Amino acid sequence: MSRYETTRISETSIKARVKKFLQSTKRIIKVATKPSRKDYWLVTKICLIGMVILGAISYVIQLLFSLLGGMLNF
Repeated sequence: MSRYETTRISETSIKARVKKFLQSTKRIIKVATKPSRKDYWLVTKICLIGMVILGAISYVIQLLFSLLGGMLNF
């Protein structure tokens, strides 16, 4: 197989992959619907709960290190 043939095969492979990707994307966009207000509120609540949990964990870790640092004279 020559270098030209290898390049030619890879170009058609790339074209076929792009075409398949675009067809899949088109199908997904047809099926997709806009989320309702209830869905948005649910996502917002989940994100806020996650942020509160992460903040609490980081606060506890900072508190522990400041207490341990004070006891060990860091």
